[in-house]
Amino acid sequence: MLAIGKKLPFEQFALLLNVTLCYGWATFFLNTAIVSLPGLRRWHFLLMQKLRKRVITSETDFDALAPAWRVLESQVPQLLPFQSFDWNRCWWTIFADASVFHRDELLICTLYDDQQLVAVMPLTNTHVGLHTLFLYRYVRPFGADPNLTELRVPLALPEYTETILQQWEDLSKQETFGLTEFQLIHTKDHADHFLANNHAVSPLSERSMPNFVLHLEGDWPSFKSNLKRNIKESLRRCYNSLKRDNLQARLKVLRGRSEILPELADFYRLHSARASAMQTVAHPDYFANPRHRAFLEALLASDFGERMALFCLELDGRIVAVRIGFLMGEELYLYYSGYELEFGKYSVMTTLLAEIAQWAFTQSIRRLNLSVGDDVSKTRWGPEKCDYVEYQCVKNTVWRKKIGEGIYKLRQLRKSMIA
Repeated sequence: MLAIGKKLPFEQFALLLNVTLCYGWATFFLNTAIVSLPGLRRWHFLLMQKLRKRVITSETDFDALAPAWRVLESQVPQLLPFQSFDWNRCWWTIFADASVFHRDELLICTLYDDQQLVAVMPLTNTHVGLHTLFLYRYVRPFGADPNLTELRVPLALPEYTETILQQWEDLSKQETFGLTEFQLIHTKDHADHFLANNHAVSPLSERSMPNFVLHLEGDWPSFKSNLKRNIKESLRRCYNSLKRDNLQARLKVLRGRSEILPELADFYRLHSARASAMQTVAHPDYFANPRHRAFLEALLASDFGERMALFCLELDGRIVAVRIGFLMGEELYLYYSGYELEFGKYSVMTTLLAEIAQWAFTQSIRRLNLSVGDDVSKTRWGPEKCDYVEYQCVKNTVWRKKIGEGIYKLRQLRKSMIA
């Protein structure tokens, strides 16, 4: 320890001088270069704003997060149903695996600015093998299910989106043993920007997930007049075919658990019927699995149930087509559907969507989210396309990339053999 007021030995003086110069140069570098280097700018932002990170690993703390999470939901523009607390809590209850050799653990990354929750990224930390001695680990967002959770992106105030993605680099740096695969999902612009500026993780594969949003401007007549000619002609044929056969179409809208639950069996039946349709776009029966039905019914039983709607197209009082929707403020997210195959000749799914759009205008809904998937039933309406992407990543080391690439190829081979 240096004694104040005493003459310093040369070695101690040199050490003190070096520390002082290093500190001075570091301060100068940060203050001048920080404006041009994205990584340093984020570091500086964290330091100046005094952001606080917290990782939640217990169900007790998960439940305690509910009030703050719901407040954040109300502050995020264009909230997706899959970002809500209730969706994620129901998903964990139904789908979390706790078997001996395949165990899911909570890894919910949260970000606070002072006392305010500003971002949350719910992840599962899945160990393959014995928990204390594993060779492979998978860290991915909630929603690793057969496409029930369509878009698995973090919930964040817009100005904190880049900061919460930084957690992926933090998590990769904690890996010291075995191989961990990280699944990064976000809009393509944000995901590509993160990977370009953070080199701790390396992508193995890329999967695009186009999402289509139809903007409802003006009123139904003006909106319809601005549609492309092919969809206007399709709508004309739909309604004329019903009129020709003296069939009266009516939209019935059921909202909340008490109204939807009695008709849920019809939804399952018609969804299954659509999956069995031939000579059309293939649609799996997503609710044949009792676990998937349990998830949908858990959503209905939660507070999220008040956001749910079941749209039913009736012809002369008979339900012939259905579609589930989620009311997310000014946006209506359209989910899975089904119809009676014998009424397919009337294009009842197109008619149902047109009826839903007309209803949405009466409810001051400004956007119809047509969900994910690039097919003509969406694109012919002229919607806006939002590109999401899923990257499978590993820590950016040579041996991890080689092993990760091998595992990915084996996984793709297995999928092709099952298909």
